[in-house]
Formats: sequence, structure tokens, C-alpha cells
Amino acid sequence: MRLHHPLAALALAGALTAAGPAHAAPAAAEAAPPADAGTITLPTGDQVRLTADGSFLTESAAGGTGAFHTATEPDGDRLLIPVEALGGLADGTFTEAQFNIDALARNGITDAGDPGAADLLADETDPAATPADAVTVDFTALWSDGSAPEVVSLRWAEIDTGELGSEMFEGGSAAVDMAPGRYHVVILMDRYEFPATIAGVIELEVGADTEPVVFDGAAARETGFAVERETEAQAIEVDVFSNVPGTRDGNGGGLLAGPEWSVSVVPTDFDTSGRDVGFVLRQELVSPEGTRKPYSYSMFGLHDAGIPADPVFSYEDDDLAKMKMDYQSLGVDTLMGRSNLSFHPNHPASGYRHSGIVAVPSQRTEYYTPHPEVDWSHMGTLGFDAEGDEPYADVLHHSGTLRPGSSAKSTWNQGPITAGVDLAGVEYFLPRFARMDSYEVLLTNPSLFSSGAPGEAINSYESPGQTVLSQNGLGVGKSEYGGALATDLALVGEGRYELYAEATRDVPWTNLGTAATAEWSFAVPSGGTDVILPVSVVNFDAEDIENGYAEAGDDQDVELEFATQPGAEQQDCTAMTFEVSYDDGATWDLVDIDRDGNSATAELEHPEDAAFVSVRFTAADEAGNTVTHTTIRSYGLR
Repeated sequence: MRLHHPLAALALAGALTAAGPAHAAPAAAEAAPPADAGTITLPTGDQVRLTADGSFLTESAAGGTGAFHTATEPDGDRLLIPVEALGGLADGTFTEAQFNIDALARNGITDAGDPGAADLLADETDPAATPADAVTVDFTALWSDGSAPEVVSLRWAEIDTGELGSEMFEGGSAAVDMAPGRYHVVILMDRYEFPATIAGVIELEVGADTEPVVFDGAAARETGFAVERETEAQAIEVDVFSNVPGTRDGNGGGLLAGPEWSVSVVPTDFDTSGRDVGFVLRQELVSPEGTRKPYSYSMFGLHDAGIPADPVFSYEDDDLAKMKMDYQSLGVDTLMGRSNLSFHPNHPASGYRHSGIVAVPSQRTEYYTPHPEVDWSHMGTLGFDAEGDEPYADVLHHSGTLRPGSSAKSTWNQGPITAGVDLAGVEYFLPRFARMDSYEVLLTNPSLFSSGAPGEAINSYESPGQTVLSQNGLGVGKSEYGGALATDLALVGEGRYELYAEATRDVPWTNLGTAATAEWSFAVPSGGTDVILPVSVVNFDAEDIENGYAEAGDDQDVELEFATQPGAEQQDCTAMTFEVSYDDGATWDLVDIDRDGNSATAELEHPEDAAFVSVRFTAADEAGNTVTHTTIRSYGLR
């Protein structure tokens, strides 16, 4: 199963290319990764696949646990370390740079275990020299039964200077060199036969007379969520931290793992005033298999004034936000993998957490932890069990901040299928079209098979086709994917460009959106700063579509909206056309529209014998930008 995570750094799809035959180009140390860096294989064999929407997907190596230690470097880079690699890190077989996803992506490394990767990662690795006045501190970690853990991870911050350090060792003890000072040390220790992690934060004064340090797991208590109904755990993520109050500045370490993993924490026994000290817990829980009316819990818990003696978060259903999810199909009954992300500005999640498999169509009542600083986003993956280069798609919804006791309903996979430049309000994903000077690329990443329904967007992956960037008829960049291209900014100057994208798909999870094309003409400004480009589409929404189908022979009202990419300077529509086809694009009929500015309405009269509706739109804005996009089998008729 693929699992999805947002990346702090840019992850792109498509290949960095010059005009002519497509070829991958190496990226500079501070540039974006080569688009379609494809699958990055970690030294353990676990795989990370970068995607065009700022996410990554992980796939465990054969026999792997699927559990990862996580951490964020001072520069924002993220570490994703399989627990199977911890021993190799401790004995020097591996380096942390080999698990720094952002560094691997920047340098175009697809196999972190390749001997040549070390040279490319050399500039990313700056090991701190042992201070001249370093003191050797003897650390001992004891499991709850007094035995030694298998691996111990230490990450520390000097309270006054903010200087950070880390150490990892096998067994329960090690001698660690540290400069004199006052520290908060985050400790995680693992045992794999259970499997389990014990974590905590200690305060440590390092000086000439520093005594041996013992982190005793006997005081640890298992953390988790107590909810009103019977549940089965799906995924868990914990992050233990000591930060400057109200910020991300500090040190921390975490774990993301499957339901079999137990996480316990040791209560803090020192005065935490002046720091945010504690842990964040995220977990997805679902109703037992076979439950007549399925339900789920998406939970977030935060302690930042120390780790309490009782680390379990307890909630009644009435304390939570309730959402009734109506999961429709896109024309074919199938299964969809669900996941959720709780974003806190000072405690971001490492990624989406898996929330079970839902049938489409079906319904599920879902409960979410309300928190004034937590923003909820939702994802459903169609084709989640796809292998290799088989196409799949992520359906995106966004709820934002939720209130205790609130209730809402959300319908998924509403259709119709059409081109899109929105991301359903998920702001941390990358823009669709942007001049990214900070990464030295022009990103052109439209969604050719998105949703016309308000509040819903669809990202499609591995769709065969092509995307071509040109200027005055000359090719500038090209990829072999429909709607995914990143072009080196060295090839892109100020001026007007054209983007052509086409894609086809033949998948078992939908019979809609079998082919699409789109063409844009847009201006790229001079460089210097990141700019989201004012590229637009005609959003298309039609009434009375259920499970991908409307009624044949009926009249149907449709709404059109000229929509500029969110975040860009909004444009006013100057022209719009709408055509419809009932023979998969062999012939087209112009549809009369009633346009008022950026909005228009129309009425379709569907033939009795038609099976599918295909649509084509054109539009122009006041700045001279234009778009034409076509979707074959936008929705069905029956």
C-alpha cells in the first residue's frame, strides 16, 4: 500500500529537460530534485516515491516493519529512517544523509545505497567537530524491565545557544562527547520483538563533574487515545520535543509506525518553564471489520508543558467534530484508501496517516479532534494497490479548523471529471504553475483528471501521455507524463510560453476520464522571486450526478466558472466557449452559455441513447492568457 506524506521541500514529477529528446538532468545542491526523480531507494531497500503535489509515498522493503524514525534538521530537511537502519547508523554503516529525503531529492539520487551517492551528498554533510572542551558523558538507557534496549537515539539542544547535536548507539549504554552547557535531551529507545518505543525528555547540565546519566524506562506509561467506541488502530505517529515557546525552534525526534507498534513515554521530572516540552500524538482508529455502520476516529493530542504521569488522551464523541462522509464512486464500484493529515504550525505531521479502506460507494461517520491550531486535510486514494507504473489518483478534501461538537456532511468523487488548477484548499501542496526561483525550476503541473465539484480536487499519477513546454514553436521542456513537468529556469526567460498536455488512462477503478488534452498560453515574468502564475481553467459542475452518472434523456443544468490558480493574481474572463460530445469526441456541439463575468450557466439536453458526456472549453483573460481543455467521458449517462 502506498502511504502519502507532505514534504517540506519541493518534490516534482516530470523530467528536467532541454529541447529535444527528454533526459534527466542533475540538480545543483540548492535546486529542486529532478522531476520524476522516480523512486528513491533507501539503503535498507525501503522506497520513497516523490510526487508532483509535494508529497512522498513510502513502500517498505520485503520483510520490513514499515516503521520509521523521523526528525527535522535545523535547515528544515526531513529525515525518514527505517527502524531497520538504526543499528547501521549506530555502527557507522550508514550516514543520516542517506535518509535525508530533501538532500537525496536535491541531488537527484535514486539509490541512496549506491557508492556514488556519497560524493553527491558530501556537501550536504557537515559533521560537527568535537569541542576542545568536550566532556564525555556516560549514558545508560534501561527498558521498563531493566534490560537494555536494542537501539537508543539521542537528540539534544543547548538551552542558551540553541546548538544541536545527536547520537545513536546500539545496546543500552554509550559515552557521548558534549560541550559544557545546559541541555534538553530527547531520547527514543526501541525494542523490536514487541515492537515498542519508549521516549522522553531529560534536562542535563554538562560540566567537569557530570555524573553518569540513566534514562529509566520503568517509569514509562503507554500513550494513546481512549474513545467511546470499539476501534482497531491503523497508524500512529509520535513526536517528542523541547522547543522555544510557540515555535518549531528546538530539538525533537519521533516515530511513525503501524498499528502493532506500542509507544510509551516517561513523565518529565524537571521544571519545563521557559520551554515547550512534551509530545504530540497522532493516531487513526477505525471500526471493527464488518461493522454495519462504519466509523473512524482521527485523533490529535498535544502536551507541551511537560509529559504528564497519565499520557492517555480521552474523548467522548460529543467532544469531537463529526463528519458524515458519503463516498461515491467514479462509475465503478471499488475500494479507496483513506488517510488524514492534522497540520499544526509548530508541530507539523510527517505525513498523512492511514485511516482504513472504504468501499465506494459507501458511507462512514468520522470523528476528528478539534483544536484551535490544527488544520485537517483528507485524502482518498483510488488504485491504492497499484504496482509499478500503474495509474492511481488522490482525491483531496480540506476541512480546516474544526469545532467541538460540530457536525457536517461531505460527498466524495462527485464528478464531473475535468481539468483543474486547484488543490481543494490544501495550501501546503505546491502550486500547479509557478516560477520557483528558490528551486530554479518552472513548475507546470496541471491536473488533467480533476473534479468539477466544489471543494474537491483530484491528483492523478502515472498517466501515460506527454507534457511539452514551448516558446514561439520551439520546444523548451518535455516529459512523458500527462500534466507533470518541471523545467530548469536556465532554459526559461521572461516572455510568453505555451504548455500542451495530453493523457490517457485505462484503469479498473473508474471508467471516466479516459483521455484529456489541455493547452495554455501564459506569460512568465522576470526572475528574482517565486511567482505563482495566473493560469486558469473553466471549472465545470453539473447537477444530479450520482456515482459518476446522470440521467440520459433528461435536461441538465451546468455551471461554469473561470477560475485562476489560487495564490496568483486573479484574472477577469474576456471570452469563454463550451462544447459537448456524446461520441467520445468524434463530433462536437457548441453549447449556448449565459455568461456574466467569470461565471456562466448552460443547459444540456442529453440524448436518450448517449452513454457518456465529453466536454471541451476555451477561455481567455484580460492579460492575453488563454486555455483550451478537453475531457473525454467526463461523466456517464444511464
